[in-house]
Amino acid sequence: MAPADRQPPQPAPQHGDRLPASVPLVGGLPWAAEPGGQPAAKGPPPLPPHAAAGQAGPRRAGLQPARATPAASSGRPEVPAGAASTRVDQLLKQVKAASASLIVHTLLLLACAILVVRESSSPLPPLELAFSTPGDDPGGSQADVVIEDTDDPSQEATPDEEPAESETEPTPPAETVAEDSASEPPPEFANAEDAEIAVAAADGEAAAEAGAPAIEQLLAGRSPARRADLLGRHGGSAETETAVVRALEWLVRQQRRDGSWSLQGPYRDGGRVENALAATSMALLALQGAGNTTDDGPYREAVRKAARKLVLSQGDDGRFDLGQMLEQQSMYAQAQATIALCELFALTGDPSLEVPARRAVEFAQRAQMPDGGWKYRLPTGQANDVGDMSVTGWFVMALKSGEMAGLAPAPAAYEAVGRFLDGVFVSAEQGYGYQITSHNRGFKLRPALTAEGLLCRQYLGSPRNAPELTSGVALLLDSVTIDFGSNESPAWEKDLYAWYYITQVCHHLGGRPWQRWNAQLRSRVPAAQISTGPEKGSWDPAYDQWGDVGGRLYATCLCTCMLEVYYRHLPLYGELPPAGPPVTASVPDASPPH
Repeated sequence: MAPADRQPPQPAPQHGDRLPASVPLVGGLPWAAEPGGQPAAKGPPPLPPHAAAGQAGPRRAGLQPARATPAASSGRPEVPAGAASTRVDQLLKQVKAASASLIVHTLLLLACAILVVRESSSPLPPLELAFSTPGDDPGGSQADVVIEDTDDPSQEATPDEEPAESETEPTPPAETVAEDSASEPPPEFANAEDAEIAVAAADGEAAAEAGAPAIEQLLAGRSPARRADLLGRHGGSAETETAVVRALEWLVRQQRRDGSWSLQGPYRDGGRVENALAATSMALLALQGAGNTTDDGPYREAVRKAARKLVLSQGDDGRFDLGQMLEQQSMYAQAQATIALCELFALTGDPSLEVPARRAVEFAQRAQMPDGGWKYRLPTGQANDVGDMSVTGWFVMALKSGEMAGLAPAPAAYEAVGRFLDGVFVSAEQGYGYQITSHNRGFKLRPALTAEGLLCRQYLGSPRNAPELTSGVALLLDSVTIDFGSNESPAWEKDLYAWYYITQVCHHLGGRPWQRWNAQLRSRVPAAQISTGPEKGSWDPAYDQWGDVGGRLYATCLCTCMLEVYYRHLPLYGELPPAGPPVTASVPDASPPH
């Protein structure tokens, strides 16, 4: 029997036999089997029996340094082998056991090295995982796996050919560059500043339009919490909001007992002529712009009285009548009353307001001229049934306010407006004209008309980077400055009417044009507000282009609506700048008694 601490000799493995699990694997490579479990085509050479006899008993997996065993060093007889007649066996009998073990292991290692070289497979090709952004293409949300076989010499680029082509890609056509890059100024821009405005308009257009609010949501920024947030986001300040609070206090003090307002008093510097419908409608727009309705806000009682007065003044045909007024002012006032009533219905959902609001929208559609614009009167079927840009701007906002209240007009009305805008446009240097006519060659830029035309374009769905918008805004910003002047240095270009429309256009456009305009708006308009005396909170109409007609109430309502722009309507293109610190001002708890 074999000693207890030694294992009986095992037969040498034959060529192609699978090694037992206790036999170490050189380099961790599975000799005994190919991938898939098939027998290896060729295994390592079998261990010579003398080498096996020269090793100690059971050994741990892995290579061990060759060394003499106690049996070999003591001269103990070797275990006889079955094939001892070969020359190799005779040679091994003549050397010491340690030398024999060393030679055998050396031969074994050489054989293993040859086997590894012959049996090693090609390394796995590298994998490239390309993840597409959802929306890039129909399969953009899944990973694309690209396998590159770097071992194939036919796929390797030579230094003189392929890399040169891949590093220098052909320049795309000029049209492609213009479409894919917003950094190229449109052809009509002659200087870098105009190009900057175009770039600002194009930045983030796709994302902005994707997040643009529905028309019914444009009034959703008027709640107290939303106002504070939007003021911070869009560049308002405590000064702008405090000016709004003071202006509304002044307006409510001027309301008459029947709920209406007057263009002529009881304040100083009233208008030249009376138009109670326009005065009441503009005052309501200013109050509602800051979130006052028949249900909410510190001035809800003032709004209730004014709304009741408007509804009672409306005829069955939808026309409002609050007293005598000039014919050329009547349709302005009608459009303003329609905006105010539709806004109030949209904000409150009061069922009693639905029929009056619907009647007003239907009247607006009947008043549209054949050329798509509006004028001072209803169409008569005569050749002079032509619209003008000034009245048209107010009626487009009236129709859109009806749409915000769920009272959408017929699509044909907007299609006709688009044709009117195309016809009244003069040139990129002259902007929009007054009427569609062939005699506009000597037309001088009138900023109010151009701003109205641009706002109509925005509400009709022009893309944010449309050339007619970007070039028009560049023209206005280069031509108009907010300047109230003073008695010592009058500002003869003071035009609140134009500023009112430019403010809305730039706010909807956002980006650098809005930042440039708002830098003037947020500082100069509050600074020009009367801060002392009985007219505290109002604005002086002196030197304004229409100040003598509209008077102090007209000037105060337009300035108030300008300072409410941060939240009065949500931006049409959906741009929402990062949140800033909420902005608030001290607001009275309740409207003063009447």
